[in-house]
Order: sequence, then structure tokens, then C-alpha cells
Amino acid sequence: MNRPCRRASRAGTPLPSIAVVAVWLFMPAAADAAGEEHPGLAIFREHCQDCHGEGGGGSDTKPKPLVGDRSLSQLAGYIEQAMPEGSPEAVTGEAARQVADYIHGAFYSALARDRNRPAREQLSRLTVRQHRESLADLVGSFGGHPPGIDPARGLRGEYFSDRNFDRKRLIFERTDRRVDFDFGIEGPDPEQFRPNRFAIRWLGSIVPLETGEYEFIVRSPQSVKLAVNTAWNEPPLIDATVSSGDSHEHRGRLFLLGGRAYPIRLEFSKANQGVDNKDHEPSRPAFVKLVWKPPHGVEEVVPPHCLIPRDAPPSFVAATPFPPDDRSIGYERGTSVSQAWLEAASAAAIETADYVVDHADRLAGVSRDAGDRREKLEAFAGRFAERAFRRPLSKDLRGLIVERPFAEAPDLDSAVKRSVFLATTSPRFLYRGLASAAAQAGEPKADSYDVAERLSFGLWDSLPDRQLLEAAAKGQLSTPQQVAAQVRRMLSDRRSRAKLRDFLMHWLRVDDSPQLVKDSSRFSAFSPAVAAGLRTSLQLWLDEVLCGEHPDFRRLFTDKQVYLDGRLAALYGAPLHADAEFRPLCIDDGRRAGLVTHPYMLSVLAYADSSSPIHRGVFLARSLFGNVLRPPKDAVSPLAAELHPDLTTRQRVALQTKAVACQTCHTMINPLGFALEQFDAIGRFRTTERIGGVERPVDASGSYLPRTGERIEFDGGRELGLAVAASRDAREAFITDLFHAVVKQPVRAWGPHTLETLDESFVAHGHDIRRLLVDIMLIAWQPPTSQRR
Repeated sequence: MNRPCRRASRAGTPLPSIAVVAVWLFMPAAADAAGEEHPGLAIFREHCQDCHGEGGGGSDTKPKPLVGDRSLSQLAGYIEQAMPEGSPEAVTGEAARQVADYIHGAFYSALARDRNRPAREQLSRLTVRQHRESLADLVGSFGGHPPGIDPARGLRGEYFSDRNFDRKRLIFERTDRRVDFDFGIEGPDPEQFRPNRFAIRWLGSIVPLETGEYEFIVRSPQSVKLAVNTAWNEPPLIDATVSSGDSHEHRGRLFLLGGRAYPIRLEFSKANQGVDNKDHEPSRPAFVKLVWKPPHGVEEVVPPHCLIPRDAPPSFVAATPFPPDDRSIGYERGTSVSQAWLEAASAAAIETADYVVDHADRLAGVSRDAGDRREKLEAFAGRFAERAFRRPLSKDLRGLIVERPFAEAPDLDSAVKRSVFLATTSPRFLYRGLASAAAQAGEPKADSYDVAERLSFGLWDSLPDRQLLEAAAKGQLSTPQQVAAQVRRMLSDRRSRAKLRDFLMHWLRVDDSPQLVKDSSRFSAFSPAVAAGLRTSLQLWLDEVLCGEHPDFRRLFTDKQVYLDGRLAALYGAPLHADAEFRPLCIDDGRRAGLVTHPYMLSVLAYADSSSPIHRGVFLARSLFGNVLRPPKDAVSPLAAELHPDLTTRQRVALQTKAVACQTCHTMINPLGFALEQFDAIGRFRTTERIGGVERPVDASGSYLPRTGERIEFDGGRELGLAVAASRDAREAFITDLFHAVVKQPVRAWGPHTLETLDESFVAHGHDIRRLLVDIMLIAWQPPTSQRR
């Protein structure tokens, strides 16, 4: 009897190396080599086919195909408990195992689906993130280099003894971690500054964590000027050098891409505005505070972890709104082209062209009155198009994109604008995978420039930089060793860190910043500021895990520390003073376990007034263990506590989900969610739950049946985290999601045991996430196996 294909690594057979993933051949699952019919097929025809259709293709009563990600043992257990509907006793024991074996191998599992219809790489346009990042790097490639990653935080402060920023009046320089000063009447230092006449200029870069609109706020009664992401000779975001009235607050908005460094300059001076009489100036108190409101946050002093004392060049950031990308299969894809997307792409191209024309002197390195301005602008337009297309221009393309606009436009500004617009609306800029599509049509396979594109979009969601393009031009992207060297270099770039952070937030299903509102009668100290602080806490902790010398995947589920500041410490029982900055602390006697017990995750996965084992269990089963859970047929509200005043939360959930139809998924969901019952609705540790005015002990025992092996038992969040860290299911789910985020293509398009190969290497290299990214790119640097010639 032919069994479903077993994973080679689990059977002990060595898998191929990462660099060479061979095509796996399949035998038909419904018959063995001798043509004998699978014994489970007869059971399927008798008990299952009427509902699920021939070959599991669906029927009038159940139109959806019978496919999923349950393992063979999980599927057999489900059939024995719940199938067929209405009479589960009809198929039990050996019969349940036989029909599960047939279904799993014939059409249900991912391997069966790959055999029946092999996955292929899809031609895709740029996603919204890729579009914005590419435009920023395309324009930015003609400017200076952004600062590298280093541990320094804060801004450079230059302190002057007069109201003007004359270097001769410079008293001292220092790094200030934040701009939040109340100088009172006397000023920074009475011995070095006159209280009525001094100035301070803060310089450096600001690095926002997330993409979106930021509102910047400067609070001061004195003269202030704030420039963000502009050159010195360009208008600032806020100019209150001469303020009117009693307003001490000045605001401005900017759209910024997360993870990039932008230049920032804040100038503050104290003196009577409009008066230059040093002898008749009344003493007034002086203060200055630099505040912002991030896209998913509240107004706060710009924190030190978003400030660096090194300068960055200005960046172009396209603020054009785009329709959201398709996420129907779990990761962003640019596979659909709508009228709204076409209009947005054109608007972004116009926005880009306008910016380039406005900054053409700096970008092209030529003044407006230069005698060779036309030649230099035309050369600039050619380089711009080459970088946009990720390869040298053919003669025909150069004629269309560069030469024709300069020959026909009425002036040079119009010529540059037309050329930039043509380049950034061309399919060669907007689409990826054109070379792979050509390979399917019988043309040569992907060349070195395609490899450069795969690497840059994989790790940066953006265009190849000069080093990648130079390597492609020299043919130095043709071996695994050459590719690995480039990947390791690229992983040290700030853009890789930003992409990995964004992936993790999406993997945890919190990238859209779900609104956190808690019952004020039960959690009076919980506020929007606390919710924003918890999100920052999670982001800082993820950064610390990822940026260490060895970013171990297991630490995501075993770390006992939580980042807390003074506000959060008061709520979660840590000994910090009220204005303390974020720092990692071990709380609750080490009962925490990384992200599964992080207060932000636990708060998101809870109701306003109580914990939610169902929400937490669904997250664990689906996101961390990688199981497919179908949505319930009907929306069901939780059982109200007042209707069952003597039941614990665990008991109410068990009562609500005891129906056979619910048990399909809740046999997995509930035991996972119950293990986190030691944490309340805002993620505080507890050992008892107040029921009817009485404290009842919390039962946090739980279990999980993996896709291979015996059921795992655990008690409490700490043991749960250790179980996740050791789980193959969790590793495979993480690897699959990371592959999809990086490559934007189905992992099995590169061969049906690509996942197993990656997992073996992941374990062999100590669960190193950065090494996993190298392995993924070593697989994805060539077209999928199904498309190679």
C-alpha cells in the first residue's frame, strides 16, 4: 500500500544541501506500485464522498476542497472524533486511520497538492512597502550614505553663549539622550551662560520604528525651528523663530518609512524676539521639549532609542496612498493590478518626478547655470533608469526613456520630469520576476542582475545597491559562496533589521496595532499611554533578540526579561522610578517566557474585562504552531460571567465549546489557551482568579498534539514557552512565514522538501535567525525548480 510521502529528515535519510535542493518525485497516493487500490478509498467513497465530492474536490453541500495542514495523526484523530457529521461512530479505530491515510496522501496535504498541481513562482508587481522603499533608495542612491548601526543614542547638542549659532560663541558640545529641558530663569549653567541670551542646536538623525504619518511637536515659549528630513537650505518643518501670542506649542506632520535614518535639526534660542538690546531684557523661564505622536502611539517625548547622534542625508519618501496589498494567503503579494493601484503608481511617479526636479542640482551634481547642465542631466536620467530597472539599459530603452524626453521636452526640467516618470511607471520598475517569466517562455534563465534583484528585494524590499549591481556586472553572483557573502553584508544594513522587525510584527498579528481598551473599573491604571508603552516594550525586546551576536529563535519563547519603563514598572510590579527609561527586567520570579507571556501580546489576546483562552489558543495554534483553523460557522459571544458566577474562565470556555461541532478546533485551541490563564487581561501574573468574591486557584495545565510524535503536556506560561521553543511544528511555521515574507512566493515552488532542508540547517546552526535568512536566500537566488531549464 502506498503511504503518503514521509519527510526524509524525519526518516533519517540525509537531505540535500541548502544550495542544491533537488526536485522530489511523487508516486500516486491512491495506488501502490502494483496498482492495488488504497483500502481507505472504499471508506472514503462510502462515508465521505457524498459531502466532500470525488477526490475531495467539494460538493453542493460542502463546496470547499478538502485540503489543510493537519498531520496524518491529527487528521485521523479528528475523523475518529467528529466524522462523518452526525454519526462519528461509523468510522473509528483502524478505519479512521486508513481513510485519513488515503485523504492525506491523495489530495489533503500540502505535499499531495504539490504533486497534483506543483507550486510555481508567480509574476508580481511591487508591494506597497517595496514600492515606497524602492523609490526612497532609487532617489537616495544619488545622495550621501546613511549612518550605519551603532549603539550611540540621542542627539548632538551644541550650546552657544548668544542667541545666534556662531561657532565662536560655542561653549561646549555633548550628547543629549532626549530633548526635554526646563532651564528655569538661570539657563543651562549660570557660570557659562547669561540667563537671557543663549542658544542650543541639536543635530543628528531620527529613526522611526514604523511606517506612517508622524506628528512632531515642539513645546517652548522661546524661538524654535525644527527641520526633519530636509537639507540645511530647505524650509524647516516648524519655524517659530518669531512666534505670536501666548502659544508655546508648534506642530508639523511628516510621512516617514520605518527603520530609516532621517536628518533632524532643532534650534532653540532665548532672547526677546525682535529685540537686540542686551541690557534691557527681563528674565523669563526657558524650556524646550521635542515631542511626537507615532502612527500607533500617543504624544510622548521623542525617545532615545529613536535618536542617533550621527548625521543622515535627506530621503525621498513617497506619501502617495496605495490600496492595500493582498494578504489572503498570509503574506503580502503584489499579484493583483486594479485601477486604484494603477492610479496610485502614476501619482507616486509624479511625486517622485517633482521631487527629483526640485532637487536636481544636488542629485545630479550640477548647478543651474552650468554650461554642461544638459549633458549632466541627461547622464543622470540614464543612471536613474538603469537603477530603476536593476540592469543596464539597452539602446532601444535608452532612446525611449532618456533620449526622447530630452529631445522633445520644451526645457530641461520638463525633460527630467518626463524621463523619471517614464522610468518609474515602466513595468521594468513596477514588476518583479520578468526574467523568470521569460525563462518559462524558453528564453535564457535568470542572469546575475536577476540574482541581485532577488537578494535586494528579499532582504531589503528594495532595489540592489551599487555593490550588488557591480557584483552582477562582474559575474560575481554565480556561486553559493558569492551569494552568501553578499547576503551577510546586506544583513548588517539597517533596512534588513527594519524588514525583519516588520515581519515579526506581522507574524505576531500586531502589525496593524489593534486598539487596546480595558475595563476601567477593573484596570483603572491601564491607559492609551500604557498600551503604547507595551507595544514599544515588545518592539525593543524583539530588536534586542534579533540584534545580538547570536539571534536564537528559541529565545523568542524562553526569555524571562521584559522591557519596562517607569510607567509600566508601576503596573507590573517592578522597582523603577517613575521617569525611568525602558530597560530589560526579570519580573514575576522568572515565570515569563518570551513573547507568549509578553504583556502586550497577552493584552491584545484578551477581552476588555477578562482573559481569553480562545483568542490566546487560536494565536498559539495558528501563528506559532502553524496549524490551519477554519473560522466557526457562526459568531458566538463568550458566556457572560454573571450568568455563571461560580465558574472560572476556564470552566466557562470548556462549557461554551463542549459541542461536537466546536471540538473540531477547540480540542487543540483550548488546552493551549488554558496554559496562559496565569495572566490576566493586561498580562499581569496571577495564581488565583476572583470568582463570586472568592479567590479560586488558576488551573494553567495544557497540552498540544504535534503533527508528529506524542502529546506534549505543560503547566503555565513558562512551560508552554519551553514547549514552543523545542517544537518542530513551531520551527517549520516560523521558517515558512519568514520564507514567504522574504521571497513573496510559495516555499514549495522551490521543491517539496525545501522546508525540511531549511529546518535541518536551522537546527544544525543553533536556531540562528540571521543564518536562516542566508539559507533562504541561497535557495531563492535561482528560479524555482519547476521553472528551471
